[in-house]
Amino acid sequence: MLRRASIFFLGMLLLWGAASCTRPDTTEQFAFDDGSGQFAFEVDLGDSLCTYDLSFYTRMESRLSPPGFPMRVYLTSPSGTVYSETLFYDASASLVVPYRADLKPVEYGLWQLSVRARAEGLKGMGLICRKKDGTR
Repeated sequence: MLRRASIFFLGMLLLWGAASCTRPDTTEQFAFDDGSGQFAFEVDLGDSLCTYDLSFYTRMESRLSPPGFPMRVYLTSPSGTVYSETLFYDASASLVVPYRADLKPVEYGLWQLSVRARAEGLKGMGLICRKKDGTR
């Protein structure tokens, strides 16, 4: 009886240990401005059974007037293909600004995302990546 209880306890301990080693569903990165106006992030879009939500947030020295600025976003796939677009970062409604919702990458793996932005008082930029399981 003691042996069975010990095996059960060990099994539960192993399951708990395995569950505690999983990656979180949401990751957050922040890059301070070094004066270049460029911010770089690595984004793991490696799970083909998931979709992803990407959002930006900033740290400002003071409130902008108008409350936003243009920025250029570059996405580099694991194979090296570069995609880019220009957007307007509108911080008038929220501190966190959605970039892409339900993203299904054309290629799975570790992507490089870089942003070029210049705005008075911009101290840094952050990226939030939320992985949504089983939505694909």
